[in-house]
Amino acid sequence: MIPFYSSEKQAEHVTAIRSLTGEIMYLVEGEERAVLIDTCLGVGHLRSFTETLTPKPLTVILTHGHVDHAMGAPEFAEVYMNPADESLYDQMSPLEIRNGYIAANLGGVMPDFQMSDYVLPQKLSYRELTDGMCFDLGGLHLEVYSLPGHTKGTMIVLIREERILISGDACNTATFLFAKEALPVETYRRNLAAAEQKLQGRYDRVFLCHHLPEVPAVLFENVIQVCD
Repeated sequence: MIPFYSSEKQAEHVTAIRSLTGEIMYLVEGEERAVLIDTCLGVGHLRSFTETLTPKPLTVILTHGHVDHAMGAPEFAEVYMNPADESLYDQMSPLEIRNGYIAANLGGVMPDFQMSDYVLPQKLSYRELTDGMCFDLGGLHLEVYSLPGHTKGTMIVLIREERILISGDACNTATFLFAKEALPVETYRRNLAAAEQKLQGRYDRVFLCHHLPEVPAVLFENVIQVCD
């Protein structure tokens, strides 16, 4: 079977982890600790793969509770999530939802998974992720900010010293606002403008969680124009 995960360096302290279905997670390493941003679909043994990349103590930050971002979280001991997405996480965790997503993204062909390849559905034990939280990794700091729209609990992550903003699905080249858990365009636009103002001048690069890992730093400005 083709490996479900692969990795590539995106910056000095940042490694992109790609899944077979197209999601991109980010492993950020400081001198003392590491953070994994998002955990994909809960298949393919993500924790084991991540342990081949770093020996450092690992914290997980979930950008939101969707099926393609959060289902691998129970593999890890220390997980942070915005409680506003807890019910969404619960709704997304059944295996049939995950398998439907995988098949849809692989042209209807499922990999030859065994039950042991899955993180089985379970209630997630997590710590509360709140607007403005800062994670000190040792010489490197991650600041986390709320940007509701795609979901009510969607978060973005600023890698302060690298001047990198991981906007994930909160703001990308095809931000989804059509699902029932999304906010109205007008509300999203206000939240987006507030986040842009808060982070103005603090980043030079923007990383996404699907398809292209990096897009121009004018992304927020462009998406605000799309909202208008």
